[in-house]
Amino acid sequence: MSINGLLNVSAGELCLKNVLQTGQSFRWLLDEATGIYSTTLKISDTLGYSIITLRQDVDFGQVFYEVLNAKVDTETIENHLKNYFRLDVDLQNLHKNHWLANDEKFKMLDHKGIRILGQEPWETLVSFICSTNNNIGRISKMCHALSENFGEYIDEYKGTKYYTFPSSEDIATKATEIQLRGLGFGYRAKYIIETAKKFVEDKKKYGLSDDAQFLNEVVAKKGYLEAREFLMGYCGVGPKVADCVCLMGLHMDEVVPVDVHVGRIAKRDYNIQAPKKFLQELRGQFDHLPITKKKINPELDYIRLKFTEIWGEYAGWAQGLLFFRETDKSDASAAKKRKTTSSPAASKKPKLDTNELVSAISVKAE
Repeated sequence: MSINGLLNVSAGELCLKNVLQTGQSFRWLLDEATGIYSTTLKISDTLGYSIITLRQDVDFGQVFYEVLNAKVDTETIENHLKNYFRLDVDLQNLHKNHWLANDEKFKMLDHKGIRILGQEPWETLVSFICSTNNNIGRISKMCHALSENFGEYIDEYKGTKYYTFPSSEDIATKATEIQLRGLGFGYRAKYIIETAKKFVEDKKKYGLSDDAQFLNEVVAKKGYLEAREFLMGYCGVGPKVADCVCLMGLHMDEVVPVDVHVGRIAKRDYNIQAPKKFLQELRGQFDHLPITKKKINPELDYIRLKFTEIWGEYAGWAQGLLFFRETDKSDASAAKKRKTTSSPAASKKPKLDTNELVSAISVKAE
């Protein structure tokens, strides 16, 4: 059974293109001919994943959805989508009364319907482990490879087979480091395998079996600093990856993940430079958090603190807007450079497979 519906969204509050293709979520497929996005989402904790498609009316903002093999009712689907897109947050109000009121640089910025997603936290954790020194195209390829090889088959839609995202048990029991390396994960293969195995053991300690439940009910309730410390206990998880999980998977809206792009924005546009004395004091504040003290870069953490001070409780959302602008500029600059350096001879060369193309947007993980 399929369920079709309409998600009423005010114009400007959500732009699918600026949210689903910019480095937050990595398993959405876009049919450019129809403008339809598709993926599998865990709409119900008890009934599992379903195939879902989305199409947006660009003039009015409304989002048309279809859920294939629907195991839930319309109300459950719409509640899930509202939570996924965090529609409880008024983006226009944030821009006008929070960011613009405290940061005059937002006078020149349109929020462009850019929202922070409320994603399934286990998938968020694994996806951002994959993001280490990587780009969006390759991260997406890895996430799809995990689903196709270790997730459960759901159904076929318009010639494409769809799968669940594998649970920690799926990866721990079905996958090996050698297999993942064969699928192109490189050194990240070890990180994912070790994280999945430790995650399974950690859930057992709390008497839990569901990945999302463990992260939402145990880790998130620790508070930000303790949650970051806990997450960095997993193999391959540094401050940037942990912060992305806190922001996009655990609804910690004040968290500002700092990567090379955000670091550049901080120094270039805000002249943020930490005094050496403060950096020493900052490191000393983590004496009770040994993993944090070992892995943290005080200069980057200072940037996180300053941006949180400027932008307030939704600082992570403000960072998302500036990150989009920065990477969009980088993408445009790279495209212009490719165009100006191309030659007639080069244009005659056969095209590379799209799976091999490297995205101009780099998602660095510190």
